[in-house]
Amino acid sequence: MSGDAARPSAPATNATTAQQAPPTYDHLAYPDAESRELREDDPTAMKDPSTQNTGFAKTLSIFDMVVYGLIFMVPIAPFSIYGNVFQTSNGMPALAYLIGMVAMLFTALSFGVMVRLYPSSGSIFTYASKGIGRGIGFVTGWLMLLQYLICPNLMYILAGIALEEYFPMIPVWVWCLAFMAFVTFVTLRGVETTIIIDRFALVAELVVLFLFMGFGLAYIFGHPATSHFTATAIVNPPKFSFNAMMGAVALSALSYVGFGSVATLTEEAKDGPRGVSKAIILIVLILGCLFFLMCYIATCVDPTGELMAKDWDNGFYMLASLVGGDWFGVVCVVAIALAQGIFTGMAGQTSVARILYIMGKSGALPRFLGKMNPKTKTPTQAIIFVSAFSLATLFILVPLDMDTVAEFQNFGALSTYCLLNIVVIWHCWIKEDERHQPFRLLVCPAIGAIVVGYIFCSLSLIPIIVGICWTVAGIIYYFVQTRVRHVAIDLGDME
Repeated sequence: MSGDAARPSAPATNATTAQQAPPTYDHLAYPDAESRELREDDPTAMKDPSTQNTGFAKTLSIFDMVVYGLIFMVPIAPFSIYGNVFQTSNGMPALAYLIGMVAMLFTALSFGVMVRLYPSSGSIFTYASKGIGRGIGFVTGWLMLLQYLICPNLMYILAGIALEEYFPMIPVWVWCLAFMAFVTFVTLRGVETTIIIDRFALVAELVVLFLFMGFGLAYIFGHPATSHFTATAIVNPPKFSFNAMMGAVALSALSYVGFGSVATLTEEAKDGPRGVSKAIILIVLILGCLFFLMCYIATCVDPTGELMAKDWDNGFYMLASLVGGDWFGVVCVVAIALAQGIFTGMAGQTSVARILYIMGKSGALPRFLGKMNPKTKTPTQAIIFVSAFSLATLFILVPLDMDTVAEFQNFGALSTYCLLNIVVIWHCWIKEDERHQPFRLLVCPAIGAIVVGYIFCSLSLIPIIVGICWTVAGIIYYFVQTRVRHVAIDLGDME
């Protein structure tokens, strides 16, 4: 893989036609269109990534990547925040998740544009570096690290807290160390092992989710006096408030954060960037439908929220116990704990190791991180670094409020998603002057940037301050490396 961008054009019948034919992004706007021929005379044109020796083994199908993304984002993620979304939306959580899905689709489409132009496991770091410049790219990668380095520990701690309630004799930090050891062992064996485990995990999570839906439907039919199917479980005009709904959307959208992790598997995709683009869209659509159905059924079980009002934080588990019995409430708690502590933690460590590998390989971070194990085709040193970082910061994070820690992560995720949409506009609409597809390359990313920016503004003050300090530290590091130590960041090494 070489150069900056793939600029395909329609075949020309003669030299004059070839000179007049404008470059096109049809393959971005229409993912199913057949691949266009790359311009042989364009030194910046991307070569077919499937023919390049990137160091990773190309073993992942679209199905594998969808499984990976679903596990990272957790199909049962609404379990832990359903009560709060219900309360914030005035009893319309299904609508909040539906709007959240549509909002995130715009950013997913932006991933589809950039992954085809720059098919690299560096994800948004590579897109920003190539699309705008090295400085912006480094800051973007630095913000990605804020998201992904915190993710494994956050998942371990959340799982440990949930399990501590049922196993009080085992401290949270012991659970965290056990999860950390297992995740490190699996990720060092390679992404194929991770995907195999993810498949079993996904089946287990979906079984729990569908059990709830089945129990919920049976309860609604069996208790018509208190539970019933109603359109007000989706939209209830007398109680609808735009500000309240946007607050609920901001909360529910956090369940979607993470679909971009699939882009870090680009160099391991059998179908190349086309497969990655399809996988990202599928993940958002599948999760959106599952979240919507779950919330609709849950709202029909308890339309007024009277049961959950006793404890909004654990409202869903009360509903689960109501429709399936106390044992099922416990199953839901354990399921979300294991899903976060093992499987999401595993996906998080896999993604951040690949980002560190690409940044290390380019010289943006110490080059020892950019070493590949030729046997397992995994960035072993990057994985070990992530595990060491998680161990070093674990006991700092355990005493903190987990909602605040989650917002630290979301500062990195939301800021980079916003930058991604800006990169699409800058690269395709300004830098390359591709103004013949305004909806695809201007309107969609602009909406994505606005929506993500709105959600970003909902973060509390402390995470914003910490995030700004992290960003400033990254900028200082970049200037020391490039202006004082004169370290060259070779973007060609990212390909």
